[in-house]
Amino acid sequence: MLDPQMTAALLGAGFAASSAGLVVQTRAKRALAARCTRLVEQREADGTHIAAIEEEARHFAEVTMPALVDVLARGHRGVPVPGLRQEQLVGTAIDQAHQAVRRLLKDAIGITREQIGRAARSSVRDVIDEAQTRLHRCQMTIIQEMNHHPDGTAYHQSLMNIDHLVTQALHTLQRTRILTGSWPGAQRADCTVREVVESARGRINDYLRVNYTYDPGTGETWLEGRIVEPVTVALTELLSNAAAYSDGKVFVEVQAVQTGYCIVVDDGGLNMNPFQREEAARKLAQHEVLDVTTVQDTSQLGFMVVGRLAREYGFAADVASTSPYGGVRAVLRIPRELFGHGPTDEEIQADRDAAVALTAQVPLDLEPRAHVQDDRTAPVDAAGAGGLPRRRRRVPLPTAPAPDSVPAPADDPDTFSAGLARLAQTIHDTETHNTEGDQPHA
Repeated sequence: MLDPQMTAALLGAGFAASSAGLVVQTRAKRALAARCTRLVEQREADGTHIAAIEEEARHFAEVTMPALVDVLARGHRGVPVPGLRQEQLVGTAIDQAHQAVRRLLKDAIGITREQIGRAARSSVRDVIDEAQTRLHRCQMTIIQEMNHHPDGTAYHQSLMNIDHLVTQALHTLQRTRILTGSWPGAQRADCTVREVVESARGRINDYLRVNYTYDPGTGETWLEGRIVEPVTVALTELLSNAAAYSDGKVFVEVQAVQTGYCIVVDDGGLNMNPFQREEAARKLAQHEVLDVTTVQDTSQLGFMVVGRLAREYGFAADVASTSPYGGVRAVLRIPRELFGHGPTDEEIQADRDAAVALTAQVPLDLEPRAHVQDDRTAPVDAAGAGGLPRRRRRVPLPTAPAPDSVPAPADDPDTFSAGLARLAQTIHDTETHNTEGDQPHA
C-alpha cells in the first residue's frame, strides 16, 4: 500500500506536469491563432493593395492616358492631366512606372510629330519652289505684254488685274514657305519705305481702302535689301488683317522714333477683346516652324508669319494698342541698324547705261512713253486705271534714242518685238532676284 504522502506527491507532480503541458499547449494555440490572424490580416492587406493597384492601373489607362493623348497628340490646351488616384501610392514603384510611361509617350509623340512635320515641310517647300518659279515667269510674261500696249487701254488694265492676282498668289506661297521654315523666296535691292508700303498695299485684295500718309522725310528712307521682302510680307499680313476686319479705310503712317522707324496700321473695325489680344501676342511671339500635325485653322496664320519674320530678321511687331478710329493699331518697329543706303550714283548710271545699250539695238517708235518718270520720284498715289498700284521699276527708264542713231530698220516687227522684250526683261530683272531655289537669306 502506497504511502499517502508519496501518493500526494505523485499526484501533485502529475498535476503540475499536466498544467505545464496545458500552458504550453495553450500558448502554442494562441501563437498559432495570432499567426493565423496576422496571415489573414496580411492577406487582406495584400488584397487591398492589389485592388488599389488594379484601380490605379484602370485610372491610368482610362483617365490619365486619354488626357495625355488630348494634350500631347491632339494639342488640346487646358485639358487637366490627373496624377495618381491613390495617395498612398505616391513615391512608390507604381508612381515611378507611371511617370516613366508618361515620359515615353511624350517622347514618342514628339519624335513622330517631328518626323512627319519635317517630311511634310520638305515636300511643301519643293512644291512651292516650282509653283513660285512658274508664277514669277507668268508675271514676267505679263509685264512684257504690258510694255507692248499703251497705258489707259482696257487690255492694259486687264493685264494689270491679272498681274495683281498673280502677285496675291505669290504672297500666299511666300507665307506658306515662311511657316515651313524657309525664307520668303525673293531677294531685293535696297528700297525706300514708300516702296515697301506700296508693294504691300498692292498685294492685298482691298488695296483701294489703304490710305498711306506719305511724308518724304520718312517715305524716302532706305531699308536694307536683306529685310525689304520680309518687312513687305509682314506689312502685307497686317494690312490684310486690318482690311478683313473693318469696312472703312485702313490708315498707314510711318513715324520716326528714337530707335528707328515705326510703320503704323490703324483700322476702324471691331477692337479685340483681352483674350484675342493675348492670343495674337502669343502668335506674334511664336518663332518655331509650323507644326503641320496640329494646324486647325489656316485662316489664322498671319500673325505667325509676322512673328517668324520678326524674329528671323530683327524687327518687331505688336497689336496691343487701340487705334484712334476704334479698331486695332498694328505696329512694325524697324531698328536703325536695318536701314540701307540705296544705290550709289555709279550704280544708277551703270544701270541706265546698260538699259540704253539694250534699247539702242532697236528703234523705239513709241509715243511719249519715253518720258516715264523715275519710280523713286513718283507720287505715292500713282496708279493705273482702276487704282491698282503700278509695278515699281528699280531704275529710271532711259529716254528713247534719236531716230538717226538707230541703224536698225523701223519696219522690222520681229526686231522691234525682240528688243522690247529684252528691255522688259531688264526692267524685271532689276526688281526680282533669286526667285528659284530654297536658299538661306544673307
